[in-house]
This record gives sequence, structure tokens and C-alpha cells, in this order.
Amino acid sequence: MSAINIRRMPARLNITVAEESMHIPASIQESIDSYWTSLEESGHSFYRGDIFSIKEMKETGDELSVVLERTDFAHFIYCKHCGLPDRYKCRVAAVNGLILTADNQFVMGEMNGQTANPGYVQFVAGGIDRRDIRGNKVDVRGSLFREMEEEIGIDGNDTSLVLQVEPRYIVYWGNISLVYVIMLKERAAEFQERYRRFERSLCERDLTPEFASMVYVPADEQSVSDFLELDGRPKWPFLRLVLEEELKDREW
Repeated sequence: MSAINIRRMPARLNITVAEESMHIPASIQESIDSYWTSLEESGHSFYRGDIFSIKEMKETGDELSVVLERTDFAHFIYCKHCGLPDRYKCRVAAVNGLILTADNQFVMGEMNGQTANPGYVQFVAGGIDRRDIRGNKVDVRGSLFREMEEEIGIDGNDTSLVLQVEPRYIVYWGNISLVYVIMLKERAAEFQERYRRFERSLCERDLTPEFASMVYVPADEQSVSDFLELDGRPKWPFLRLVLEEELKDREW
């Protein structure tokens, strides 16, 4: 895995999508297609939708500019499991939301068994979707709000639930992840009850929740340390860094 670096998110983000899709040589594409077929035959129910891989990235001063190019989920999952030369790797840009309740608890989720990362504890998160693209520009905040709606049933524009959404960190780890802190007006118990209703509504529509369970950790140094050291579930690669960095920022 690439080294993980975290820093404050630049003041300006300019993320666009190239007109042409990513070029993949025929021999590699054949391997990708064959691997995808093997996943389907083994019972996986992944959807082969669009994925947007990083083509170019440049950070100057207080601005980050990223150009994405279209590929698909088969390419992404093959790259993750089998590897590819750097030139043909699928490197995604993703949005992440660290939830903070009114009574000072971080909320994360354990991914369910049907996802690409079963059992991992991670933030509300997802890659850029074609629904997030306006012309050739990516609506990053809109992408975050879409993930919030899909994964935890919260409308990011609902001021009765959401106190504030703050851009916080950018994480470089081969991919790039844009991390926001989602401050809620709800206490953890209220969030938990509302999430249970959301979960039931998904099941009634024969939809599988993204998370197998929600994870609540008091936002203090000792509780976060205990969670990171004693909770045996795998954690998303940069989860530790983000939680520790957020605790440092909150000291101020």
C-alpha cells in the first residue's frame, strides 16, 4: 500500500472529468473481464457501474485540481485484488463523512458482507458517481450528501438534523479521500433510533444496508485509543489518522 499522508483540505477544490474514458490495453481488459465473470459465478452481486479514476492531480497553494477519467467497477475490483502496473491502476477520489453527534460521539459503520470491504469499520464514504457530475465538474459536497442519504438516511440539507458540515482533511494514499466532519444536532441515542428506522425501511424495500452495524466512540483521547487498540475489527487504512488528527484539532 502507498504511504498515507493527511493534511488540511485546501480552500478550493476543482475536480473535473475528462471527455474520454481511460484507455486499457486489450490484454489487461481481457483479464479484467475474466476476473469479473469469476466473481459473478462465485455468487458476488457487485454492480459493474462507472468508476472515475484519477488521471491528473495538482496542488498549488490553496487549490487542489484533479482530473478524473471514466472506467468501471470491474477494473477497480481487479486492481484491488490482483494489482496492475501504475499506469493502469484505478485510483479513485472519494468523499468521507466523519459523524459527530451532539453529545460528542464519533459515529462510523461496519461494512456489511455484500460490500467490497466486508467487516471493515469506516466512515460514511463513497467514490464519485456520475450523478455527482454537472457538465464536466464534480459536485463534491453533493456527492457527500448523496452518500449520507444512501448510507445513513440523513439529508445533508436538513437543518433540523445537521448543525454543520465542515471540510476538514485530504488524505493521499494512492487514491485521494476528501474528509468532512458532519456535526449533528442529534445525540447518539437519537441517531441510533432514527438509523434503526432507516434500516427497517431499506429492508422493507428489499434493499441491503451498506452497514452491518453502527459504531459509536466517545470523541475523547482515551476512548478513541481504546477503540483503535482493543476493537478487533479491521479499520479503513486512514481511519486512525483521521480520528487522531481530529482529536488534535478539537483541543484548540
